[in-house]
Amino acid sequence: MIYEMRYSYFGRSGWQSEASNDAAKLFDDARLDGRHYFLEKIALRSLADQSDGDFGLIVLSAEALPERHKSRLQQVCGDMLGDRAHVIFRGPDSAGTCFTRYRKATFNRDPWSTQIVLDDDDAVSADFTEKLRAEAMAAKKLRAPGEEYCFLSHARGISAVFRDGQISLRHRLNAATNLGLAVTAPTGSRRQPFGIAHKKILERRPVRVIYSRSPSYIRAVHDSNDSRAQYSDNIVQADEMEKMHRAFPLLRELIADWPIADAETRVEQAA
Repeated sequence: MIYEMRYSYFGRSGWQSEASNDAAKLFDDARLDGRHYFLEKIALRSLADQSDGDFGLIVLSAEALPERHKSRLQQVCGDMLGDRAHVIFRGPDSAGTCFTRYRKATFNRDPWSTQIVLDDDDAVSADFTEKLRAEAMAAKKLRAPGEEYCFLSHARGISAVFRDGQISLRHRLNAATNLGLAVTAPTGSRRQPFGIAHKKILERRPVRVIYSRSPSYIRAVHDSNDSRAQYSDNIVQADEMEKMHRAFPLLRELIADWPIADAETRVEQAA
């Protein structure tokens, strides 16, 4: 299980925000401070909370990242995940190529592996690695003749919308999402989850879509998003919060920083 994360990487990696094409904006101190908050409180925290801790993380950042931010990135990854975290700095290139080269050189113990996309401001549920391992093993056995790989897409998640000092939790259901998108393939294969049109994945790739009853990921929506952010009006209700906290233990600390915005859910938080 290999999580792959871009952190303020100045290179080619699919759809790109305005900041990702402008080094001055990408490496702005205020922007990086904001990204670091979500990295620590959401993305890394979700990995530290995993029920199955047998995984690796590759964090790809830019060689040109200011030294203060390089040191802080390496420190927080090491503090939270120890030697499971591999922080690499590269010059402008394809993100997928950078991940593939490092994966083949470093994570080559097993003949098969599963790569998982995790953005630096998003989260996976505490049981995500555990559930994905079982799904990946099944996908490997059930793949069609001639198919050496299979994508795994988790449809159910939540959007966490950060606005005006508050957080609003919204249900999200998308069969072809980049949130926690994974690919199971031979470790030496060129297959990887970057540089593909994930919205077209159901049409173009062998894929198993997983519809679980509980959410598998958090999609963070905030002012410094690096990708287009859309979310539903389907608000998480008060009687659903216990399930949310089981899936994402990080929510308790996050809600202490960002009080719940939605009236009905606030009732549960006050109880």
